[in-house]
This record gives sequence, structure tokens and C-alpha cells, in this order.
Amino acid sequence: MAAAQAIDFKDLPDAEYRKIIAKPIVHACDMVPSEMSNEATEIITMAVDKYVTNGNYEAMSKMIKEAMDKKYGPQWHCAIGEGFGFDITYQQPNMIYVYYGKIGILLYKC
Repeated sequence: MAAAQAIDFKDLPDAEYRKIIAKPIVHACDMVPSEMSNEATEIITMAVDKYVTNGNYEAMSKMIKEAMDKKYGPQWHCAIGEGFGFDITYQQPNMIYVYYGKIGILLYKC
């Protein structure tokens, strides 16, 4: 069985890149109720759409964190980057890990 090859996004035409990152891919999620995960995904999508062109991950994470704090209470944390690993302790069931193109977005409450 052949190993999956990584896609080099900078070699793709702009239209193809936008098609790939059009929807987030949820890698892990334990949010209950499911409306919370849907809302989190929508907030993540809005933040990525707003800041992805200039690569401002700090503004992205701030927007996501503040929206979740406002909607679901304080103590949300958001980490965004490319090619990072993590090991966290969080308040269950309040975690979602999403890939948005080449960007990984970790959102959790503790």
C-alpha cells in the first residue's frame, strides 16, 4: 500500500487551493451538543475567511476565542498553526481539532 503524499499548496493554482480549503476537515471532536461543534466550525470558518489571506493566525485565534467565550462562557483556548503537535488536558466534552487546508486549528475549554 502506497503512503499518502503531502500536497504542496504553494504549487497549486489559486482556484484549486481555494477549493481544497473551502471546508474544514474535523480531525477530532467531542463537543456535546452537536450544535456547539457546528457553531465552533462556523466561527472557525469566519475567522479563516477573514484572516487567511494575510496569514494573521494571532487575529484568527483571538476572534475564535472571543466568540466562543461570549457564546459558551469563558476559558476557551485556541491554537492555530502549520505542522504542530499537542498534548492537552481539557474540560470534556469541549474540544475540536480542525484542518483548514494546511492550517491546523485546536479549540478547547479548560
